[in-house]
Amino acid sequence: MLGILKSLVANSRFSELVSKVRESYPIQEITPKELHDSLNNSTKPNIIIDVREKDEQLRGIIPAAVPLPRGVLERDIERKVVSIDEVNSETGRNVILYCAGGLRSIMAAESLVRLGYKKENIKSLKGGYDEWKESGFEVMDYDSSKKA
Repeated sequence: MLGILKSLVANSRFSELVSKVRESYPIQEITPKELHDSLNNSTKPNIIIDVREKDEQLRGIIPAAVPLPRGVLERDIERKVVSIDEVNSETGRNVILYCAGGLRSIMAAESLVRLGYKKENIKSLKGGYDEWKESGFEVMDYDSSKKA
């Protein structure tokens, strides 16, 4: 019982932190439908980043997503995914971040804005992977994503 209580308190603190980040760095959130509709935009394709941990990614990922866990995002994004110049240019691409439920991706988005990525081009998937999957949109195998 004590463990459950501690977990609830920790989750409450995390939710409060996410709320404060939302106030300080109003990150645009997009719905799974909006992301799905944008997947076929060949003129300016989104960069989709899965910030969940590998054990979560092994359960499936959104097509075209790059698996880059939250713990190494700031360190590896420019080396493995996209340069700040590519996002911040006049014709900059959008970076869509997602986690399981949409909270860690808000934190990840805030980190990218603090690194200097243009806020207008950094977005979080509302409801995350869980809502994407519940909406009936395609998911793919983690191993398939590693070939891209």
